[in-house]
Amino acid sequence: MAKPVVLHIGEPIKYNHDFYESEFCRRFKVIRSEESDRASFIQALKERKYGEFSAIYRPHFQTGGEMGQWDDELISLLPPSVRIFASAGAGFNWADVDALGRRKIWYANGAGASDEAVSDTGLYMILSVFRNFTRSQLAARTCDPKKFNDVHKLTATISANPRGHILGIVGLGNISKKLAYKASTALGMEIHYYDVVRSSPEVEEALGAIFHDSLHSLLAVADCVSLHTPLNKHTVTEPGSEGVIGAIIGVHTDQQLRRSEAPLGYN
Repeated sequence: MAKPVVLHIGEPIKYNHDFYESEFCRRFKVIRSEESDRASFIQALKERKYGEFSAIYRPHFQTGGEMGQWDDELISLLPPSVRIFASAGAGFNWADVDALGRRKIWYANGAGASDEAVSDTGLYMILSVFRNFTRSQLAARTCDPKKFNDVHKLTATISANPRGHILGIVGLGNISKKLAYKASTALGMEIHYYDVVRSSPEVEEALGAIFHDSLHSLLAVADCVSLHTPLNKHTVTEPGSEGVIGAIIGVHTDQQLRRSEAPLGYN
């Protein structure tokens, strides 16, 4: 029986070579994509260059995105044999999972791999917006003593300690749970959160987290908001959040969130 074909997009693997050679390649036939841009990749799909492959595999988040957004234009060209799309990276904004679902294609991301790194970055961003680190760093990099001293004096009057303030988390997942623990333990912040699915009492107790049943309720009390949600038509806005969002400091851990940021003062 012929082995199922996996289309590999992006650079070769860097880790777990023994497993890849002895198990993965033994069970599947791996074909590397050769296209360097969207137009050529679309043409390759139209011509069925890679045949009736069963899966798409992207081992690195930094590469394999040469074809751009995985939308209806691309997804509609996939052979009916495709059943799963596995990609590195914790997010999935670059792929229309609704369109994949309509084709009965499962999307699997690399959840868990970046939890520690991203939550550390989130902690730095929280500190930065409270203590105005970015402004101070930019002033220091000018190597101009006057500019630095002016900013140093200014930040002393407009900065605040995060201790005792409320961190509002939107989306309590793996990354934000780690961030909540670090922010409460290291910075002394109170943790409040909103999610479409409430966490268990055990999780809430372990984190000291208070649940809100609406985004509006969370925004009304939060001093700083950390967003942990994908950017799609379901999460861009929520009716009723207008009017309270302007007074909140915000950070986000979604690495592909690049638009609709105007209402918040993001770090």
